[in-house]
Amino acid sequence: MPDPMKPQPVDDLQFRNILETAMDGIVSLDSQQNIILFNGAAEEIFGWRADQVIGRPIDILIPEQFRHRHRSDVEQFGSGGVSNRRMGTQRTVLGLRSSGESFPIEASISQTTIHGEKVYTVILRDVTEATRSRHQIEQQLQILDQISDAVSVVDLQGRISYWNRAATRMFGWTAAEAIGQMAPALLYRGDPALIEKMLHETNTRLSWAGELVKVNREGQQIVVEHRRTVLRGSDGTTIGYLCIDIDITERKKRERASNRSQRLESIGTLAGGIAHDLNNVLTPIVMGSELLASGRAPADTKGLLNIMVASAHRGAELVKKLLAFAGGIRGDRTPIQIEPLVAETRGLLDHTFPKSIRIETHVDPACPAVMGDSTELAQILMNLAINARDAMPDGGVLGIDATTVWLDEISKHLHPEARHGCYILLKVTDTGTGMSPEVLDRIFDPFFTTKELGKGTGLGLATVQGIVKSHGGFINVYSEVGRGSNFSIYLPASDQSDAVAPATKQTSETPGHGQSILVVDDEAAILQVASAALERAGYRVLTANEGAAAIALFSRHHPEISAVLLDVMMPGLDGLRTLDELRRIAPHVRVIACSGLRTAQRESETMQHGAFAFLPKPFSDAQLLEVMGTAVQSTT
Repeated sequence: MPDPMKPQPVDDLQFRNILETAMDGIVSLDSQQNIILFNGAAEEIFGWRADQVIGRPIDILIPEQFRHRHRSDVEQFGSGGVSNRRMGTQRTVLGLRSSGESFPIEASISQTTIHGEKVYTVILRDVTEATRSRHQIEQQLQILDQISDAVSVVDLQGRISYWNRAATRMFGWTAAEAIGQMAPALLYRGDPALIEKMLHETNTRLSWAGELVKVNREGQQIVVEHRRTVLRGSDGTTIGYLCIDIDITERKKRERASNRSQRLESIGTLAGGIAHDLNNVLTPIVMGSELLASGRAPADTKGLLNIMVASAHRGAELVKKLLAFAGGIRGDRTPIQIEPLVAETRGLLDHTFPKSIRIETHVDPACPAVMGDSTELAQILMNLAINARDAMPDGGVLGIDATTVWLDEISKHLHPEARHGCYILLKVTDTGTGMSPEVLDRIFDPFFTTKELGKGTGLGLATVQGIVKSHGGFINVYSEVGRGSNFSIYLPASDQSDAVAPATKQTSETPGHGQSILVVDDEAAILQVASAALERAGYRVLTANEGAAAIALFSRHHPEISAVLLDVMMPGLDGLRTLDELRRIAPHVRVIACSGLRTAQRESETMQHGAFAFLPKPFSDAQLLEVMGTAVQSTT
């Protein structure tokens, strides 16, 4: 009877489960290059069932023109002393689906000997969708021992049951030393709450991906991109987790160096304002000390000294803020309150921006914390504020707002990285020159800049995007030439498990009763999700993706259309001209204008053109149904 206290090795059932649930294809060949193993992922990739290819030559999976070369490559590999190697690094490698379609693959090959016969194992992935497949690493045991990333399997208590060679290279412990150890105690020295949150999300979503700081055998910190996937038994219950660690320590060092460079560039940009304020601080100190030294001090010597001391403290505080921003020493992610972060950033901007730019900040005091790094979050605000300042050479308004938002079934489709849940929405807006669609498409490209030579590196917005992504968030940008820009930064609340979705306003969200609604937007995703929300509520929906099509559709159906949801920023015939034409055809039609660029000027302009209401993007289905219900009721 096995000792229940002794760590148990991974059994055949667990091995088969890992093999069959792996998301990379695994194909094993005998010495004649006939297929002897073909897992579930390989079936999906190639379109063959395992029973259709087992025993057949590997040629069935390779385009005809590459078969001879592939066979000779494998034979040459088998005759050498190398046990594994990456394939396809010097030339294109193509696979062949059962349909006859050729497609690119990334593959690695290893060889071993079983019962005296050489066996080759190929691990491959379909790189047609490279951004997706790149983040999916196979669940394997001996076969996956050849990959370069650290792979381990832990049970529900966190006890390690599998440890590959790459894990030994990364962390220093051999498999014999690691198996049976509790993974958190062996590898992790950070906040236990982060591990608990990771396990909660893994069990809820079946997987988790993010950054962790682990330690190796020597106690040195290693920054890893950690990926964790639920493993299930034959009865469907969770039996453990597959963990994959990718060492990104050097990459993070380079990112921090780049971020520091950006902070120094920002400091150079702000230097004139800093010098102005420091001179104002130093003047009372210099004049006061000269009066005291010359014996011409006023009768109220104590008052003079108090002024000098207050000026010194003011200067010290200014330098402290500047050094804090410039230092950029990154520690562990901690809960960061948004209100003091915005206040500190505004304090620095007030000292440096010209008086022609009015800074307005509005922070919801109920905003929960963000799990992050305060220096990096401050850099987001600083980089965006400096861009806004440069867009307002003649002055204007810089706005920094922070609110809590709940992304639901409609709003989470407005960005591919959005997830259902509670977010902090940071908005940085300006009333400046705005950006054309061509510029807007490239603003996050590294080294792209519209500034004069020597005025910027083109890394500011790329840095912002990198920081936001590293915090698990995403950015939406809206801008129009001559109307300013709106950067909306969504950051996950630090503890989404405690966040509660806003209550639905049943009285306001009046369900539709077959009324027809025209939805006009050039974004296909918004058309799709807005239409779905309205249809679920009982409305009949017509759609158009540009102004001219909307006018033509409205001309034919306007007697039956109760209201229109209209994007006011579209290519071609813009929203305002479309709005004018719709109201010319039917003067009493209720038009709900929507836009991602919400400014007082924009909202006022749409209302002057006869809009019934203004709905800022992104909007939730609750907000859409509420305003639509009000519009429809007003027509009856």
